[in-house]
Amino acid sequence: MSLVRLEGVTKRFGQLTVLDQVSLAIEPGDIVAVIGRSGSGKSTMLRCINALEPIQGGRILFEDTVVNDPATDLRKLRQQVGIVFQSFNLFPHLSVARNITLAPTVVKGIPAAEARRLAEEVLARVGLAEKIDAYPDQLSGGQQQRVAIARSLAMQPKLMLFDEITSALDPELIGEVLKVLESLARQGMTMMLVTHEMGFARNVANRVVFMHQGKVWEHGPARETLGRPRTPELESFLGSVLH
Repeated sequence: MSLVRLEGVTKRFGQLTVLDQVSLAIEPGDIVAVIGRSGSGKSTMLRCINALEPIQGGRILFEDTVVNDPATDLRKLRQQVGIVFQSFNLFPHLSVARNITLAPTVVKGIPAAEARRLAEEVLARVGLAEKIDAYPDQLSGGQQQRVAIARSLAMQPKLMLFDEITSALDPELIGEVLKVLESLARQGMTMMLVTHEMGFARNVANRVVFMHQGKVWEHGPARETLGRPRTPELESFLGSVLH
């Protein structure tokens, strides 16, 4: 069974159609790079999967839960579908440990000592074990983004959504965040990433989805899709990002 299925999903902001009949399936273990120009619907699609945005047509399934059903327990859904944004959204007045343990203790009721162990474990996964008692303003942008990833991992989700998480970072910090994503990929985490990092899309993702004008314009195996575009739109897009 697919982990996520989008079936004819339509999303509008007023008169503007941002997602136009989008259909897509994500299998367990997939690493899907979502690429395309600004305004093509990439980030909106991620936000719809996590029910941060309502949809106006079609349906989204996570396993056998209909995400856009009013009866769906969104709190429960979001425990299984983590999302990390380009702005780190860490609480500046809380330590790294507390930023990470807040949701597991409050939402899942995990005891404090166990949550602390969990924080140590997820920080080790992102290479920041020694920063557990630091505060966000003592960290670089790349480190803050890695803490944001660790915070999502602490909920032990089945799917991680990453929305342009390197776009606010200096070039030398991008590599450290991409390394974390590569190691998550090796550990079998199912991921969807909106990204401009074409090298990462080619070398780490197993599938690429090219969005254009709110539609899935092309999708397929990463190397093949990026190496031999089938449409002039994807060819033109790759020309503009790879020049």
